[in-house]
Formats: sequence, C-alpha cells, structure tokens
Amino acid sequence: MKVVTTSLVLAICGILTACGGTQPSHPVSEAVTPQESSESPISLAEAEAIFDYAYPLVIMKISQDLMLTVPLRPRTTPNHFIHFRRLAQPEQRAVVLGNRNTLYSVGWLDLSEGPAVFEIPDMGERYYVMPLLDAWTNTFESLGSRTTGQSPQKYLIANADYEGDVPEGYTFILSPTDMVWITGRIQADSAEDAKDVAGLQDQFVLQSLQERETGLDPFEEFEPDFTFAKVGLPVPYSLKMESGEFFDTFLDMWARNESPEADQDMIDLIEKAGIELGETRRFDDLPSASQTVLDQGLKAKQAAYSEAFYKGTEQTEAWLFNIDPAMGNWGTDFARRAYWGMWGLGTNISQDAVYGVTQLDADLAPLNGQSTYHLHFSSDALPPTNAFWSVTNYDAEGYLERNALDRYSLGSNHQLNFNPDGSLDIYLSHTQPEIENVNWVPAPAGDFKTLLRIYWPQEQVLSGDWALPDVNKLED
Repeated sequence: MKVVTTSLVLAICGILTACGGTQPSHPVSEAVTPQESSESPISLAEAEAIFDYAYPLVIMKISQDLMLTVPLRPRTTPNHFIHFRRLAQPEQRAVVLGNRNTLYSVGWLDLSEGPAVFEIPDMGERYYVMPLLDAWTNTFESLGSRTTGQSPQKYLIANADYEGDVPEGYTFILSPTDMVWITGRIQADSAEDAKDVAGLQDQFVLQSLQERETGLDPFEEFEPDFTFAKVGLPVPYSLKMESGEFFDTFLDMWARNESPEADQDMIDLIEKAGIELGETRRFDDLPSASQTVLDQGLKAKQAAYSEAFYKGTEQTEAWLFNIDPAMGNWGTDFARRAYWGMWGLGTNISQDAVYGVTQLDADLAPLNGQSTYHLHFSSDALPPTNAFWSVTNYDAEGYLERNALDRYSLGSNHQLNFNPDGSLDIYLSHTQPEIENVNWVPAPAGDFKTLLRIYWPQEQVLSGDWALPDVNKLED
C-alpha cells in the first residue's frame, strides 16, 4: 500500500489550508517507554495528556512570532493584516500545495491592551471567508460569504475584560482568548484577477482601537520569542523542543489565554502535577518529580508524533477527504486537537471548505505524468458548491511544476467544455491529450498529486452523500 507522505497530509491540512481526507488515527506513544517513579504526582499517560493539552498554545505562539517577523517581508505587529498578493507560483517552496484559487489575508490579534477594530469592505460577488481562531485553535467565528454576506461590515473584537463602549455601527465579537488568528481567504481566479483582489485587500482594516483613537500602536515595540533563524519550520521545531522551553512557553501563553470552562478536569490534572495557573511561571520551578514525569511524557509524545510526521501512514483509499463537522471545534478531545495542530494548523471548518487529495489512481497505483488520467463528473454529480471548486496538480513533494500554458488548475470559475449531456471530463497528464476541446490540467513529468478544493460545500458534500470521482488511468 502507498504511504501517505508528510507533504501530502500537510498539503491538505497545513497552515492556511483546509483539511480534507479520512482522518488518520492518533499515533500512540510506544516509541518511548520510560520507567514511572513511585514519587511521580501523575502517571506517564497523564503527562502525555498534559503535553497534548499544552500543544496548541505552544504551536500558535511559535507560528505567530514567525509569521510576524519572517525574513524578506516587512515586519508586522499584532493587530495588523499580512496580505499575500500573488497566487502560488512554481518557484515558491515555502508552502506545499500552494493555493491557486484564493489570496490570503492573515492577522494575529493581541487583545491584552484593548479591543481590535476589523472592517470588511463591499465584496461584490467575490467569495471570501474570514475565520477567527482562538489561542486553543478553536474557530469561534467565521465571517464571510456563507455567514455574513457581501456588504461592508465593521466589528469590534475584544476579550472578556473589556467594559468600554462599542462604537456606533460596529458589531461586537467576544473572543475567548487574548490571542486571535484571522486566516482570511479571498477568491482570485487568475494572476490578472489577483491584481484586483490586491486592491480589495487594501480596503480591509485591522488595528487596535487604541491606535484608531490615538494613532499610537500599543505593540510598536513587539519582539518575538521565536525567530525564523532559530525555528525554521514550526512543527518540526516543536517536536524537538526541550521540556523547559516547551512548558515555559505554555505557561506564559496559558496565563494570558484562559481555558474554556469545559476543561476543568484537565486543569485539575495539571494542578495535580504541581502547576498553578497564573502562579507557576517556569518549568524549573516545579518539583523534580513533576519535572521528570512531564519530561518523559513530552519525549514520548514527540517521538510518537515525529514517527507519524516523517514516516507517514499507510494509505488504503485513493482519496483523502475529511467532512467531519467538528473540525476546528475540538471540545475536550485534546489529543485530536493536538494532532491537527501539527497536521493542520489553521484548519477551515468543513462548512467553509473541504479538500480532497490523492496521489493514487483508482487502482491505488501512484499518479505519474507520463500517463493520462480521467476524472468524469456526471451532470448531476458535479462538485456541489455554493461558491466554486477547482482541480490542481502538484509534484510529488507538493509543489507546482512550470508548464508552457502557465496553467495549474481548472474549475467552476474557468471556461470549461461540457459534454452534450451536461457531464464534464477533466484530464490529467504531462503532455496534452489529443482530444478535441479537452479540459486539461497539466501534470508534472513524474509522480504527482491532485487536489480538489470545494469552497462553501453544499449539504450533500457535508453529509457524505456526494462522492469524489475515480481517477482512472487511460490505456497507453
């Protein structure tokens, strides 16, 4: 059976993308089997559970710091947008399965110094989605075409401590945590269309209310704890962190980002380990027995997750396609939340977008550009969407490969040639098939992956009543 590679899973679930795919099972921590001490205040299993609970706050902090200060782009402070102006290009290697359908507008909010102002311009007929994630990676609001419509909108986003007025004309949004991550996506159908979207991005507003009223940015002196030079890629770094750095980061973030009330049992367990919220500031301040078992739990989890991260898991179906309605709203399933924090930070909720990805044909053989593949959609089985859908090809590592047509995707927002009965055929290959009026998505010369994106999917997708088409290899 084919192994699901890291780049494949990160591609469907990575930062700023949505997850699509049958959810892999959580890795078990059998790679490390330390001996438990009779003096330990908690068991090894409980220490591992605490690692899972802490992980979202740690990976969010690392990701925020890197995104605000990444090299080759002007530094950004919290409560300001970072706009990505171009669709993914073949020469780009920073993100796997780069998006050829939307431009990203991303903002990291810090509400500790007061509310933030967020304004959305008139979006016309252009699809967009602006999810708001709290520090625990839960999507607590999703603004956009599906939920709030296309008209101009004004929001005041604040934490529970805010007791001031809401400016006239603004809608109040209560954030569960001081940290908020806006992972916005705006439809862009082509490189030329992206130029229009860039102008639209400039009409979005994100700033501290204090800066709006006084002109002074409360985070002007922001300095990151983590830098690109130190970290490189957030997830691999997090799986190598020493206990002191990991738990110090967690404790600092936890003191500023309150746990949901439903987490009380886990809070009690953490207190049993010797950690008091707001009081314990450093890992080194804990009793030695607590440090030992927490370190063992961290190393066990890191080993198990690293094995899954680098070795991949066995793939038994051609398509990976996740329509779980609970994605992005994790409740008290902390192990699952931590797992997707590694595999899919910034995950869209399924109601906003779902992704199907495959690196195999219908016979579970690897896709290769030297062959020609056929996707057939009957007239009543086109991807059901309220927005748009697309098919994009990537190389084995998840990157676009340059082609003479400069074409990397086809979908409902492009000119398609339908059959007389209303059905649709799409062909995938490195060389253009000799078929009249062919709908052809050029593929890399070697092994490749195909990704089907569906934005604002209809109910038959979310219910599982609609199925992805087979990727059939044509005879040579």
